[in-house]
Amino acid sequence: MQGLRAAAALAVAFSHFAHDAVANAGDQAGWVGVVAKFFPWDAGVDVFFVISGFVIVHASAPLFAARRGPLTFLHHRLARIVPLYWIMTAAFLAVLAGSRAAIHGDIGGPGFIAASLFFIPWPRPDGVMQPAFGLGWTLNYEMFFYLVFTPFVLLRRGLAVGGAAVLLASFVVLGLLWPFHNLQLAYWASPIILEFCAGMLLAQCYAAGFRLPLAVRLVLPVAALVLLHLGAAATALRPLAFGVPALMLVAGCVLAPPFAASRAARVLVILGDASYAMYLVHPFIMRGLTVLWHKFHLHGAFAVPIYVLAGLAVAQGCALAVNRYLERKLTRRLRPGNRVIDEAIQMPGLRADGIL
Repeated sequence: MQGLRAAAALAVAFSHFAHDAVANAGDQAGWVGVVAKFFPWDAGVDVFFVISGFVIVHASAPLFAARRGPLTFLHHRLARIVPLYWIMTAAFLAVLAGSRAAIHGDIGGPGFIAASLFFIPWPRPDGVMQPAFGLGWTLNYEMFFYLVFTPFVLLRRGLAVGGAAVLLASFVVLGLLWPFHNLQLAYWASPIILEFCAGMLLAQCYAAGFRLPLAVRLVLPVAALVLLHLGAAATALRPLAFGVPALMLVAGCVLAPPFAASRAARVLVILGDASYAMYLVHPFIMRGLTVLWHKFHLHGAFAVPIYVLAGLAVAQGCALAVNRYLERKLTRRLRPGNRVIDEAIQMPGLRADGIL
């Protein structure tokens, strides 16, 4: 699971680095441009959403039907997501104040910034439904999912999962049949929300002891990658074109017998732990390298792959440092009871505090 999270974060980062590289180099992008078009790398977000649905149910096992379960659940989610996102949003605004040319898109006033910080979908001045720090659009969906799921934690696990899934699915259906005029409701009623439901149902299958045979687990990732390639341009049908393959990838990963610990597995766990930091940190590395690209007028056949590969390596290194020296410490301080949940839901390759 942690390896899949790391791969999903790396895929999203590659999509952004490659997009900038192609925009800067045009036809000189070479193999980077070909690879970028061959695969919908930003489908890593859909993998995140399915994993999130799974982890939320799995990590909440000790909280279901507990008197303070909902408050504990929401406290843990806020402590995990909010601090690093607010820090990165503040860093983004600081960069914006110092170098407007380094930022894409227009930024609204104080009300827009407040909506961004509190995960309320709000249009930018150019009409795009993105927060100040653009990557936060995924967290707007995450937080909505958490808020919907919170009251259901009062119920037994099966009822909680079923009730939350039915409510989310019904909301999506209503939005499709009678489109909401309110921008926030229309945003949250996106079918992409169903990917969280898929992850929740997958967690129920795991809890029930269902495991896939080896042959199926080997076929699922291959079939998922083929489907992603075939549906690379089908962004209008994202929950089908990206969500179904994402579900297949996660199912092939989690519905497997326990595996023996190894050095490679430990490395994947470390990279997976840093996946949320990787997601939030890589745009800063990308902008910095883009400025250097233009300043030194980099051109030629090797400039593009060096830009992409070096950018990914530096971003991953920074993400590991942020996770170790900032993210973990913040989470431990704000969520001191996390160890209890960690010990209650042992699963190879997965930590309870992991969302992205």
